[in-house]
Amino acid sequence: MNEPRFPLSEIFTASTGSKYKGIPYSTLKDDLNRYHKFKEQIEKGLVKKEGNVWLITKQALEEVYGDD
Repeated sequence: MNEPRFPLSEIFTASTGSKYKGIPYSTLKDDLNRYHKFKEQIEKGLVKKEGNVWLITKQALEEVYGDD
C-alpha cells in the first residue's frame, strides 16, 4: 500500500493542530471523535490515531476547516 508522505512540519497533534487553525482544542477533538468530520481524511491516510494521540496532517486540517 502506498501511503502519503509528509514532512514532520506538516504533521500535528490535536493540540498543535487546533493552535495552528486557531480553533478550540475541544472543537477539534469533537470533530474527530463525535462528529466524524475527518472520516474521509482518515480513509486517505491523512489522519491517524496512535495510542491516545491523534496525528493530523496540515492537508487534512485545510480540507476540513479551509485554507488560511
